[in-house]
Amino acid sequence: MVQFKSNDRLKRFLIGSQLVTSSDWEQVAGLFQSADNVQGIVDKLAERDLLTPLQRNRILSGDGESLLLGSYKLLYRNGSGSFARVFRAATRDGRRTVALKLLRERWAQDPKAVEGFQREAKICQRFKHPNIVPIYEVDSDGDYHFITMEFVEGGNLRDFLRIRPNVTPAEAARCMYDICSGLSYANTLDTTHRDLKLTNVLMSSDGTAKLVDFGLAGAETPTQSYISDDVHRALEYASLEKGTNAPRNDPRSDIFFAGAILYELLSSESPWPRTRDREERKQLSRYTQIRPLHTFRPDLPESMLDITARMMEVSPSARYQTADSVLADLKSALEDMGEWKERTTAVANNGQATESLPFHLLVVDTIDKRKDALHQYFDRKHGFEMTFCEDPNDALEQLKGRRPPTGILFLADTTRDTVLELFPQMQAWGRSLKVPCLAVFPEEDEASIREVITPTRFGTIMFQPATLRDIRLHFETVGQTGS
Repeated sequence: MVQFKSNDRLKRFLIGSQLVTSSDWEQVAGLFQSADNVQGIVDKLAERDLLTPLQRNRILSGDGESLLLGSYKLLYRNGSGSFARVFRAATRDGRRTVALKLLRERWAQDPKAVEGFQREAKICQRFKHPNIVPIYEVDSDGDYHFITMEFVEGGNLRDFLRIRPNVTPAEAARCMYDICSGLSYANTLDTTHRDLKLTNVLMSSDGTAKLVDFGLAGAETPTQSYISDDVHRALEYASLEKGTNAPRNDPRSDIFFAGAILYELLSSESPWPRTRDREERKQLSRYTQIRPLHTFRPDLPESMLDITARMMEVSPSARYQTADSVLADLKSALEDMGEWKERTTAVANNGQATESLPFHLLVVDTIDKRKDALHQYFDRKHGFEMTFCEDPNDALEQLKGRRPPTGILFLADTTRDTVLELFPQMQAWGRSLKVPCLAVFPEEDEASIREVITPTRFGTIMFQPATLRDIRLHFETVGQTGS
């Protein structure tokens, strides 16, 4: 722990750790006449949003070094649990934002806890699916153990329901479709979630639900999980399976608790009273005495009432047997509501108005400010459906998935080598699926890039300064002729 007692020491720390720039420092420090005014400078930096409240408080408390973990700097605390805290963090140069999950200090000295924490991360690193938050790195810095993952702009479903308590049936169905898509994919890797609840589903700003915290996934016995079976384990799963003679790690248990999420999305009410009492949570009656959804939401579509009830059947044999079965019924329900896909109007070659799906553009980029500009131009101005990811490998997996995007844009100045390595595969998959893939590289790399990549119709390249209009016209032209 370092207490900054002089401006010089504070300056060396802030600039050396890239929490602020030299120009930021000079601009603020020049406002003070006193030779040393550490608190005044820190307060002024925070006032100008050059330091976050978390950074300000830790620096003034003499704990500034805890803001730096490996190649990352902490920005804000997003959540806190019994075993780990989650922060919004960024690389030191600020070019990439991540969610950083940090094992609490009191568990960092326990080898079993550290092993379990790392086991969770390594299991989840295998997952490459648009409805599961990807894990990037598993790392340590001294006694600190952490993992980094995609930072999802938005919040969890509990926060979402506090803001939007009146979710439409179609919105609830689309959210559950995303959840079950993620579960179905995990099941193909012989993995169950084991801790489905509102706070473990994130809702991105573009309306995509993503599963997070497969904290009990893959543990053959409770003691293999870093979450203590005696104190913190998701007792609901154990109680349901024990009370119904279901096998442990039964995928149908995830379906039951996904149904509880759907129940709450449709009603804004929990299907059972929330409690911290372990004995109450162990009682099977807690899950058999649920008020039927139709008794206070008779206005809901019959299909949604039926899906929710079947997902929450206490008997495993009466429940949906697979997540894919739930997906099929959700799709039918959305089709009946006229909401399976949002449709926009396009003009065919004969001049007649026709209905077509919006162009779903997946953008691979690591710079937040640029993402905002892309969202403003493509989505709000030109009606594209936008999703973002930061890892080119994730884009390839989405292209191979069941619901590939209509086009993929790589802004490859920060991921140049990875894009170069993957681009031949992108070209091949793009050609077979008729999905245009475009990579934009720095202007100074043009000669070397052209030696490596041979442009094709569905896998081409541009160089900066490429305009947003040029990029849009490329996707509109190739996307239309390829369909």
